[in-house]
Parts: sequence; structure tokens; C-alpha cells
Amino acid sequence: MALQKSHGVVLRRRDYGEADRILTLLTRRFGKIKAIAKGCRRPRSRLAGHLEPCQPAEFVFWKREGGGMAIVRSAELLESQRGLSEDFASFAAAQFAAELLDRSLPEDEPQPRLYDLFLRFLRALKRPEHVMPALLAFTVRAADLLGYGLALDECAECHEPLRPDREAWLEVRSGGLLCGRCASGVDAELLSPGVLAALRAVAANPPRTAPDAEAEAAVHALDRLLAWHQDRRGLSSGKLLEGGNRA
Repeated sequence: MALQKSHGVVLRRRDYGEADRILTLLTRRFGKIKAIAKGCRRPRSRLAGHLEPCQPAEFVFWKREGGGMAIVRSAELLESQRGLSEDFASFAAAQFAAELLDRSLPEDEPQPRLYDLFLRFLRALKRPEHVMPALLAFTVRAADLLGYGLALDECAECHEPLRPDREAWLEVRSGGLLCGRCASGVDAELLSPGVLAALRAVAANPPRTAPDAEAEAAVHALDRLLAWHQDRRGLSSGKLLEGGNRA
């Protein structure tokens, strides 16, 4: 084993035994890794309070070459995301983004661009009035970095321009948007002009904001796209978004 150091974020955690926790970390140097934090649930543990989900920290851990579970030696919070415990919509959005990365990424493959994207998203949650557009912007860019980006301005079949005032259809198998003519007779999901406008707004350079309802619908549509290509079910934390958006 070698002693390693990296900035990282806890994507998921679960209790193990009487005092330990199993962690899924997204680290900047090593990508997604599994780790065990021994004794962290004891009141006097130096790790207590530094292993909260979606809280950027600097980790020191023992790691085997070739993978396997790492052993956390120390952790120190770098930024405090207090808003995640104070605003349910922010909490729900952070959980959704963390689960999306956990379900999408293999272990032990560095993903610095996705790590930096996740950190920018967590910082954006400090402005709770922009939670849903921020989550949509994260999801759009994460899908692109994962290789499932959508072309938003033309039909994936005939390549004709998609009019901004017309609906389009999401065809998950091809991973693209279809015009009404090409969607005829195809099992595709209707996206309203408002949802398309939300997708285009957050994908613009510089990005623009979008209404919460349309942004949330677009997030769920992108999750269905990723779920089909990754051969998985939709994210369980997607249900939290509905409650968070009503809060």
C-alpha cells in the first residue's frame, strides 16, 4: 500500500460494523474510489465531521496499486456547504448529482473535468434561488463529458434545424432529438418548447437561467437518456427533486 493524498468529495456512505463507514469518494487524482474510514463514528474520532456527503475535503489514505478499498487516514474539510443542510432543494439537487456520478463512473479512472464540474455545481448551490437551473447545467455538461451530449439545434435523423417555438422528441436509443416528421412511428419522448428552451439556455455560452419547472423536466429527461445507455434504472434521488421543488 502507498500513502496518497487528494482533494475529494463523498458521493455516498454507509455504516459498517460498530464504528466504521464505507465511503464512495470522487477524488481529483484517482477518480471514483471505495474507501473505509475506521472508527469515524466514534465521538472522539478525528474524522468525525469531515466525511459529510458533498462536502469538499482533502483526504489522506492508504491505497493499493491496481484498485481495492482504500483506508482513510485523515480528512479535513476544505469548504463548508452549510446550505445543503438548511435548504431541502439544494440537498436534493446535490444528492441527485452525486448519485449520477456514482452510477456513471467506473472506479480508479481519473476524471478531473467531472470533479471540477461537480465542485462548481456545489458552489452554485449557495444561491438556492438558482438550484434547479444549476442542476440542469451540471447534468447537461456531465452528459457531454460522459459521451452522451445532445445536439439541441438540429434533428439527429434528417439534420434539419429544430425550430425554437416547436416541440421535439427525445429518442434515447440514438441519443438525439428528432423533429416531428422523423419522430413519426418512433418510440420517442415529447419535449415541450419550454423544456427545449431550458436545455438551450443552460448550454449557451455564457449560460442563461431557466424556469424551475422546465429545468426539472429537462433533468429527468436527461436521466432517462443516461439510464438507457448505462443499462440502469432512473436515479432514486430523482424523487427528492420533486419534493425539493415544491418546498
